[in-house]
Amino acid sequence: MPKKRGLFRISIHRTGELRRGADVVPCEVVELTEKGFGLESSLRVATGEAVELRFDLTDKWPIQCTIQVSHAAPPRLGGNITAISPEHQESLTRFIDQHTTINLPGV
Repeated sequence: MPKKRGLFRISIHRTGELRRGADVVPCEVVELTEKGFGLESSLRVATGEAVELRFDLTDKWPIQCTIQVSHAAPPRLGGNITAISPEHQESLTRFIDQHTTINLPGV
């Protein structure tokens, strides 16, 4: 049985970079949750592979983390966060909380 998503996904558009060893390529972060990201990139990756992701969530909140690729259908890929600093996780959580509050109907 497929695993159901339990997190609210937010559509965004942020330019960043993916790094795998010596390979560094630009990417576009197109969606996020507190646990992972949806991306577009020319980097060819395999499911299960780990890559480094860097992007600016806002001008004050850079995000740097390691993601494990959960699906890859070029140019789209998605991954779960496997390593992130507490500060960057806090920034990600704060951004999602603010976005959710702003976009809730009736608030």
